[in-house]
Amino acid sequence: MTDIATDSPTPLIVSLRTQLASQGHTKDLLASSDRMTVHIHCYAPKGGENGMHAHTQEDHVFVCLQGEAVFRGLEVPLPPLRRNQAIFLPRGCFYSFSNEQNEPCILLRVGAGEKERSGERLDPQGNPIVGRGKKAHAVKPVLIENAFFE
Repeated sequence: MTDIATDSPTPLIVSLRTQLASQGHTKDLLASSDRMTVHIHCYAPKGGENGMHAHTQEDHVFVCLQGEAVFRGLEVPLPPLRRNQAIFLPRGCFYSFSNEQNEPCILLRVGAGEKERSGERLDPQGNPIVGRGKKAHAVKPVLIENAFFE
């Protein structure tokens, strides 16, 4: 039996602050547990997520904090996600998204479920894919000096 008083996890307050990018994409881990991750992302103007994919072990919620993200699904047309809106993407849901605007897009991403393992991101044909940052010729982020979302 667990003693709640001595084995209780500690709450964590995180800052929703990230440096803005003029090119590429940043991803900062804010918090994690064995069942959840919280990241803040900055997508540069005219940038976006990798191609259409689904996560097989993790649900996602994206919250738009700044700018606009255009999400695309396999069968469902989606309106742009704007500031103070969120989208829930259950595991197995195929999606991609992009920032079509001329300003950086800031998204808070919460992932819940089993920890991601190699091969648990699939393309629409069912083939495992790696994250965009691990692909050959991935665009490295170019940070805007002294410019932050906070």
